[in-house]
Amino acid sequence: MAAAQKIRELIKLAAFRIVYPITYRLFCLLPQKRAALFCEVRSGSLTDTYKPICRELKKRGFPFKIFYIHNNKGGMSYLLRYLKLCAVMPRYSVIFVNDTCNLFGAFKFRKNTRIIQTWHSCGAFKKWGYSIAGLSFGENAETLDKFPAHKNYSLVTVSSPECIPHFNEAFGFKEPSCVKAVGVARTDRFFSKHCREEAFKKLYEVCPQAKNKKTILYAPTYRGDADNAKPPKQFSISGLTSALPGYVLLIKQHGFVSARTEIPADSADRAFDVSDKMNIEQLLFVSDICITDYSSLIFEYALFERPMIFYAYDLEEFYDYRGSYYRYDGDFLPGEIALTENELFELVKKAAAGEYDKNRIRSFRERFMSACDGHSAERIANYVTEAAKS
Repeated sequence: MAAAQKIRELIKLAAFRIVYPITYRLFCLLPQKRAALFCEVRSGSLTDTYKPICRELKKRGFPFKIFYIHNNKGGMSYLLRYLKLCAVMPRYSVIFVNDTCNLFGAFKFRKNTRIIQTWHSCGAFKKWGYSIAGLSFGENAETLDKFPAHKNYSLVTVSSPECIPHFNEAFGFKEPSCVKAVGVARTDRFFSKHCREEAFKKLYEVCPQAKNKKTILYAPTYRGDADNAKPPKQFSISGLTSALPGYVLLIKQHGFVSARTEIPADSADRAFDVSDKMNIEQLLFVSDICITDYSSLIFEYALFERPMIFYAYDLEEFYDYRGSYYRYDGDFLPGEIALTENELFELVKKAAAGEYDKNRIRSFRERFMSACDGHSAERIANYVTEAAKS
């Protein structure tokens, strides 16, 4: 097993040090097009990270193409897809990437090529990259230096100036850097009347009982590792729904969790697991109160300035402040923490009665989401079109 692993490492090193740079340079002999290439790192379909930018470029008549890297697939087949990408990238003047992909640091890019990292999440909470180098849950700095991913970026888009130093640290950048608070394009939809109407339409299709009622969203993150993700310990659904008869409860499990929530018979008309029926963006639109734990959805939900409650019954076991840019406490969170089921129910009842700190949520929104105003895709498209002129 050790010998096989060593061989794989040697193949990878040879690809990154020799094969990819030579292939890229060879295809640089072909003419470069005034066009954009969107590289989907993990997904097999176009994600919301890119969709609004593509729509904006299409309106402006700026050509683009999609390339699916499929880094989520196992094995070493990604090395062949990287090779194909090396032959494709030299033809494009602007290249987008939406996650970590170490091919983008394997060689020097063609002159006048712009590499735009539209990172897939908002805000800054859990550490990654160089911020956790050397820790038990991160790669070591030597490995990150051997296969760099971020050194060739021209622009990294983030949701507010507050996030810039954290991205600089994670990517190994020094000030001044290419990390700019131009906004996160996928948040543009939250300012769209049409998207709001479509979200409520979907809610009433999936859950007709929600008509003329308010909604509570429960959207926790998973427990365990991603390959064996489990849902958190469930609070009493009957207890929550009986305490708030004018509400319906919508449960959205994390995408890594395959198990679905069992709804008790006495709450079947007031509680619904919609994990497979509605996406999280739709649910943020339609929810009057959000219950979560350690999820980064709090940044997007802050745009609505609605109450959030943090059910962190396993705080001491789950949370390690060394792995986060901020401590999980009242100085950071835009809502109150509930450590017990009774505390959770009391906080939900207070939120339903309008007893929550609105200024605290507004301050959080301004701190972490100030560049997300419904025009992020426009600003990114402006950068693309201006770069194409140089």
